[in-house]
Amino acid sequence: MKQTAREFYDAHYSDDAVVMMIDFAKLHVEAALKEASEKAYFRDSNGFVCKTEENKKSILNSYPLENIK
Repeated sequence: MKQTAREFYDAHYSDDAVVMMIDFAKLHVEAALKEASEKAYFRDSNGFVCKTEENKKSILNSYPLENIK
């Protein structure tokens, strides 16, 4: 994600700044959760480092985008 707020606005909107701000916030939350889900690791009960699809999904779904208003 290398897009600035200005670039995002210019590419997607003309007048509705509030809608643009909400969409931009959602874009960044999605990117942050994706990054966290890819870099997170967990230790199992034996202390071994592991990654599971279930843990990745729980991170990706940890913050509902509907909360961004």
